[in-house]
Amino acid sequence: MSDEQDMPTNSSQLPDFCQAATVYLTVIASILLALLLSLVTPEWHTSFWYNLSLHSFFVLWVSLTSLGLLCLLRRYLPVKILSQLSLKRFSGLAITIILFVTLCFSLLISFYLSQEPSLWFLLRNLIIAFIVSGVFFRYFYLREDSVRRIQSEAEARVQALQSRIRPHFLFNSLNTLANLAAVDPEKTEQMILDMADIFRASMQRSDVLIPFSDEKQLCQQYLSLESQRLGDRLAVEWQVNHIAENLLVPPLLLQPLLENAVYHGIQKHPQGGTIRIKGVSYQKYIQLEITNPMPPADVEHHKGNSMALKNIRQRLEVLYGNKAQLTYHQAQSQFYCIVKIPKQL
Repeated sequence: MSDEQDMPTNSSQLPDFCQAATVYLTVIASILLALLLSLVTPEWHTSFWYNLSLHSFFVLWVSLTSLGLLCLLRRYLPVKILSQLSLKRFSGLAITIILFVTLCFSLLISFYLSQEPSLWFLLRNLIIAFIVSGVFFRYFYLREDSVRRIQSEAEARVQALQSRIRPHFLFNSLNTLANLAAVDPEKTEQMILDMADIFRASMQRSDVLIPFSDEKQLCQQYLSLESQRLGDRLAVEWQVNHIAENLLVPPLLLQPLLENAVYHGIQKHPQGGTIRIKGVSYQKYIQLEITNPMPPADVEHHKGNSMALKNIRQRLEVLYGNKAQLTYHQAQSQFYCIVKIPKQL
């Protein structure tokens, strides 16, 4: 086993024997093991059902009793002790408990059959229990290692996608400041402070969720920065009263979409327009819709619009899998961008 498995761990990294799925899989595996043991016995065809019932009774009692003891051990063992146990040591302790339970039930089944305990019978049961439990914990180690590797790769992908958005926003913001510096130094100073807050948020880990209130505040700071440049051409309507402020969302989820609405909609439209942000809360997910006017048909469109939307969709896919959705469409000279993400409080 690797050195990482010898390091102290926390209880969340240990197998959870209390889950219903674990009990279900244990029962299925026990029945299959009993079936296998019944088939390998001499003259199995003459006493198959008797052996199957006996082996099923024995294996199920051993496995379910062991599962119950390990569930109690993980749940009620002091956190301080659990935190000092490595996966390797916890597995050793768990296998010891399984072997002890196997030995006890082997003695009980011998007395039930009115026989003297056979050394071969005891050793056979202990060897089978050791092999089966060892295979289980080895599988758990491999699965945990695979999960950690997938999470690491997913985090790297999220950071890479997030980094694609930052330079675009940086260049546009610097241009905005350059235009306003000579006109209104006081507003420029406030804009620099707003930019500092936005970039501070952009440097956070992209897989660490933040409250919706924080995301909304960052969006308002960004829109305030843009309104200094566009003036009356930019109007904003917020309709998100149904979204809980403590609802967790990815950082800079809406800001890039609002940036798209400004640079590919409002800025290119001669009369400007209104950006509307609507929020709807459902039982298991929320829906955020951003609407902005489309520029006239003779205005050149930039491919950066679809590229930014693609990056955000990939971020959502990494963070939520198929539970999140980003869609967009055009209708009646308006561009609609809709984001659906599962609720997390």
